[in-house]
Amino acid sequence: MLLSSVIHRISEANRSAQRQMERKLNSLTKPLGSLGDVEDLAVQLAGMTGSTEPTIDPAVVLLLAADHGVTAEGVSAFPADVTQQMVQNFLSQGAAINVLSRASLARVQVIDMGINADLSIPGLISRKILMGTSNMTNGPAMSYDEAIRAIETGIEIAHDAVTQGAKLLALGEMGIGNTTASSAILAVLGQIPVEDVVGVGTGISDNIRERKISIIKKAIAVNQPNAFDPIDVLSKVGGFEIAGLTGIVLEAAASRVPVLVDGFITAVAALIATKLAPLSAQYLIGSHESVEPGHKIVNRLLGIRPLLRLHLRLGEGSGAALALPILRAATLIPKEMSTFESAQISGALDGSVQGASAELQSISSVPPVPKRHEFQSFHKEGVYKAIYERRDIRSFLKHPIEEEKLRRILDAAHHAPSVGFMQPWNFILVQSDSIKQQLHDMVAKEVQIAGTYFEGHRAELYPKLKVQGILEAPITLCVTNDPTRDETHVLGRNTIPETDVYSVVCAIENLWLAARAEGLGVGWVSFYKKENVRQLLGIPAHIDPVALISMGYTAAFQDKPVLESVGWGRRQNLEDLLFSNAWGMPFTFQR
Repeated sequence: MLLSSVIHRISEANRSAQRQMERKLNSLTKPLGSLGDVEDLAVQLAGMTGSTEPTIDPAVVLLLAADHGVTAEGVSAFPADVTQQMVQNFLSQGAAINVLSRASLARVQVIDMGINADLSIPGLISRKILMGTSNMTNGPAMSYDEAIRAIETGIEIAHDAVTQGAKLLALGEMGIGNTTASSAILAVLGQIPVEDVVGVGTGISDNIRERKISIIKKAIAVNQPNAFDPIDVLSKVGGFEIAGLTGIVLEAAASRVPVLVDGFITAVAALIATKLAPLSAQYLIGSHESVEPGHKIVNRLLGIRPLLRLHLRLGEGSGAALALPILRAATLIPKEMSTFESAQISGALDGSVQGASAELQSISSVPPVPKRHEFQSFHKEGVYKAIYERRDIRSFLKHPIEEEKLRRILDAAHHAPSVGFMQPWNFILVQSDSIKQQLHDMVAKEVQIAGTYFEGHRAELYPKLKVQGILEAPITLCVTNDPTRDETHVLGRNTIPETDVYSVVCAIENLWLAARAEGLGVGWVSFYKKENVRQLLGIPAHIDPVALISMGYTAAFQDKPVLESVGWGRRQNLEDLLFSNAWGMPFTFQR
């Protein structure tokens, strides 16, 4: 099948080209990192294309159009006929995307994926699947096979564009009702309340917005789309142009061609692509963040940072066209800007920037700082995002964890630091319902006993807290510590024997952060007697069962830790926990 073969072709961004680009940027006549996100874009483009001289020209805007049966429910401020009328406007060169693309030196291709009319207009590329989708409030918008056919049509469209020389594909769309379809897709795939993702679309009133929310909820209830099968979601509440855009993203990633995402609808199509092929996310660039509330959410889910915030809500590819000059600048900076050496300019005093002359460097006694070892900002954001959005999850969806994903998470745990490199951990993966039930029963007993220790406000809160999810989670890990691993005298452990346990806890933290990055929840169950766990799981007497960790998909990650949200406790101020040189001596950051 074309879809599976394209997914198989998608590979990681070229890290070697990224490192070369970083070195090149650091040699240019500017302070390190002073061009901010423009430098990050250059590095991204190098990784996508595998070249230290990437180009985006010619850039092509692929504008896919289709109609939606759900417009019969009155979810838009405009009638469905506007789709075909706007397509005529695009081809007459009179729309905003035409003006903006001319200004940005891009070519626009208009493709009919499912317009509810037989159009014969010069310049229109017809790849029609059907005359629009069915009304998703009565059943699926399209069949599963039609969804795959539409995705594969998008793959063919992208392949044709790349074959004809396109170096960047910008996404555009037109379809009255497609914000309704996109909102439904995002609500299901992101497990997000419908109210949080629905905006005003083309300019609807508050009353129509409430109706739109109701219609989306009805469509989801009627179709019961499977949140873990993106094609099922697409077929039941999606659109033909959204499916085609998904295919474009996949083929572009397989061909190592950058994809410039436009607004909400195109971002949702990109989200579907990343669900089908996670590596395709490495080929996405976010052009802007619109006023549509779901756009901010989906950008976050995709891990892309918008280049512009101009309060747009037009679609068509307009935001992508506006962002193109920034991308073009990112390709020209490393090509055309002078280096310190070529311009005969002295480097930085601290040695961080090598210049034409090293004489001035001797003036300063400050040793060079290895700033080049820093991650690029988009990589750093991923690390900090996992840290700050990690949560102790107590409620799980009964859906299996993909073996490839589980292996990555466990491998991250296995790469934790350990004293003397003794690697004292083992992981017992409990998947048996019978064993999970026994673990649940022993935990429930200890939970009941622990509840007697609390008084006042906490005694009232305690019964309301769900403190285990062993029965729901597909996997519960027992993470153990073997103090005899390696040799009797472990490097670094002679004076602090418990550092082997510390090592295991580092592995658990690695596991937790990796799971969060993979979209999985983790719950650390701490109510059990170790001897009971040893007996149930057949653990030798000298092995310490450090933690029971439930892991699986969850419906939501809370903004704050649960115990903070319910008033159990609050996060202390960092400044109150810092001392300078000795206990009790305040430390103050210099501002």
